[in-house]
Parts: sequence; structure tokens; C-alpha cells
Amino acid sequence: METQTSNNTMLKIVLTAAVLLGGAGFLVYSSLDHAQHYQMVNELYASDMSQWEGKELKVHGYVEAGSIVEKVVNQEMHRTFILQKDGKRIRVFSTGPKPDTFKDMSEVVATGQLVKRETQTALAKDMGVPLETDMDYVVDSTELLAKCPSKYDGANVNNAKNVDKPFSSNGN
Repeated sequence: METQTSNNTMLKIVLTAAVLLGGAGFLVYSSLDHAQHYQMVNELYASDMSQWEGKELKVHGYVEAGSIVEKVVNQEMHRTFILQKDGKRIRVFSTGPKPDTFKDMSEVVATGQLVKRETQTALAKDMGVPLETDMDYVVDSTELLAKCPSKYDGANVNNAKNVDKPFSSNGN
């Protein structure tokens, strides 16, 4: 009887461990499949770009001056621009809202998928922009994030002479 009880206990421990390991393995596998990757434009070009095709990707760079084109196509606002870093360039297609600080030369992170240039030929034609022949891939972006301008970097919120003074509505 004691042997049967210890066998049942051992079976429960083994089954519990198997379920826990299986669950942990599933979580790791599913998180790797949906992970977002972050690449600077120049780093993206230094890698094998085909490895990123169709995967969620954040591409970071600077908007090339004069490259922003915005146009309503099929009742939806589209924009395209070129992100660049250290002489490497990639075209980005984006829809929807844009950050207030989005402009020429601004630092931008475009979230989306890397797709073959040919998939955006019709949209590029509708927008009146050429697709660069030296770029095999473009970014089909679903979100744009722009870095705040440098005017905020030096803001002194707590002026040193007023740190120890209580707030007063009359300015004293």
C-alpha cells in the first residue's frame, strides 16, 4: 500500500513538472514569435534585410529634408518619407495620425513591417512619388514616434533660486 501511495505522489509531481515546463515553453515560444525588433536605419542595412521581411520592426532614423509627401488616397491620409542615418536610407509609408513634432530632419521611430518595394508601387504612383531603385525594401508603418525637439532638453523646471521658496500666486 505504501509503495502505491509513493508511486501516485511521484506521478503527480512528474505531471505537475511537465505541465509547468510545457506552459513556460509555450510562453517563451509565443513571445519570440511576436517580439518587436528595434533597428537604426544603418544597422538595418548592415544586416540581411530579408530576415526582417514581414516581421514587426521599429526603424529609427532622421527624416530626410524635402522627402515628406502627404496625400489623401481612397479617403485615407497617407504619407511617405525617407528615414536616413549615416548615409543609409529607407522609404517609409504611413497612414493615420502623425506626431506634432514630425517634420524634416526630425528624429523618428517608425513601427511597422519591412516589405518588398514592389508591394507599395500602386500607392507610390497614387501619391506621385518615385520608388527608389536602390531600395529593395520599404517600411509599411502603422505608428510614428518623433523625438521631442531639443528646445525641451535644456528646460530648467526648478529654477535654483526658487527651489526652497513656497509657491505664491502673486509671484513672490
